[in-house]
Amino acid sequence: MTVETAPNTGAEPTPTAPPRWRARRPLDVLVVRWVVLLACVVLAFFPTWVRLAQEASDGAITAYIFVLPLLAVVAAQGVARRRADELPIHDRQTDNIVGGIGLLVSIAIKALWLPRYADQYELAHLDVLAALAFFFGGAILLFGLRPVGRFWSVWLLLLALSPLGYRSVAIGLGGGRLAYAAVMVLLAGIAGAIAVGRTRRRGWLGFGCTALSGFAVAAAMLTVWPQIDIVWLQLVPTVGAAAVTGSAFYLAARRGRFDERRPRRLAVPTAKWSPSSKIVAIGAAVILALIPLPSRPELASVAGPPGAASVPLAPPVGFSEIDLQEFDWVRAFFGTRATLTRQTMRADEGNSAWDLRSRPRTVVVDVLSTTNRASLAVYPESTLYRLTNTRTSQPLTIDLGRGVTGALYTSVSDALLLTWTKLVFHWQRGDVFQRVTVISVDNHDLDAEFPQPMPSMASNLGTAVGTLLRGNAIAIDDDPEYKDRELLTTFGTGLVRQQWALANGAPR
Repeated sequence: MTVETAPNTGAEPTPTAPPRWRARRPLDVLVVRWVVLLACVVLAFFPTWVRLAQEASDGAITAYIFVLPLLAVVAAQGVARRRADELPIHDRQTDNIVGGIGLLVSIAIKALWLPRYADQYELAHLDVLAALAFFFGGAILLFGLRPVGRFWSVWLLLLALSPLGYRSVAIGLGGGRLAYAAVMVLLAGIAGAIAVGRTRRRGWLGFGCTALSGFAVAAAMLTVWPQIDIVWLQLVPTVGAAAVTGSAFYLAARRGRFDERRPRRLAVPTAKWSPSSKIVAIGAAVILALIPLPSRPELASVAGPPGAASVPLAPPVGFSEIDLQEFDWVRAFFGTRATLTRQTMRADEGNSAWDLRSRPRTVVVDVLSTTNRASLAVYPESTLYRLTNTRTSQPLTIDLGRGVTGALYTSVSDALLLTWTKLVFHWQRGDVFQRVTVISVDNHDLDAEFPQPMPSMASNLGTAVGTLLRGNAIAIDDDPEYKDRELLTTFGTGLVRQQWALANGAPR
């Protein structure tokens, strides 16, 4: 048997031309993909970024959202410097499936989940979670699952503190300005540990150096500028400490060896060029941009009665104050100057229109005072009470005079078999904003149980989970009975009138 062979002409075989996506410079490929990804994130959640900036300008702590990407960059550059060259093992079909799931999760959070928590929008900011899911899915579509997975520690860093989680941890530490800065410093310590953590020992050392230097800078800033804006407390100690620690470790590792260092070659992305992936990411961004956010709550800026805001409200004509309580835990939520007082007031005489047996009715008046206007929108009135297994009705608008408008609604407790009727209104007295909540209960006995003001973020988690699984039906009363509407309207109108009457010299 013979085998025919081609004649040897001495010519070298013609090399196969590299694919078009590999022919480009690696820097060009990376820049194009990053520009597409970041543009999609900005476009899809542009209303979110605007809302966060507005809240930060009003005094909220949400400016830290803009600090997290800087910490992620510090951590990611450390991971990128340590990773080995990638093998060209990629399954673009898998990348498209996993990335597409990430985009669908983002759309589901913003379109389906967010509307269920419209009242707690500024507290939870679920759209930030949707933005992170979109960024994760888009990165997989454009760069591949394997490269994105190498930065798993950075993704956990971004996921570590959602707005609700950040507030919860800071409140657990006391809720002051230093507490919010301390949480960010600890997060910066984790970023520093990731950046320099080539070994476990270096990681712990990086965490310690970053955290200690960050705490020192934050304490010094508060000592020199006690009223400094919270944005600077979140930015300077965190990013500064993480960047300085990473640079110091890098210089220490390269000490005396700079001449031996070879220029680092920028690796070509191994994930193939996929126009369809970019089209999917852009399409998802357009869909997300068209999904509206919950409307921003409008807090009345009507001027309140003259006089000091620290003085308890005077009871209206026909009512007397029988008890006064103060709650200091609100400082962790609404600022160190915030106060919450509860005044229990009882009618001097019975009224058959309010009780068939003409028993004197009792109401409580909770007055929350704070200099941080933004906190009133972040923590709605319902967050002051533990409302597990409670259904709430739609509010009615009540004119109380003097330009003050109240919202009246009912809360039905299925656990206690009680219905509370609430009348809520706001006014401003100097630099103090006050939220006044008047509550009645359908049990007219003297020992009737009123909802007690207490920290409720943790206790309301069960209601939040139930709302997620079963919808708003478990938290909404579709067929309310406003039994005490006349009582609270009369009381609220008299309460407002009495504050101005005292300012004009009427006896208390």
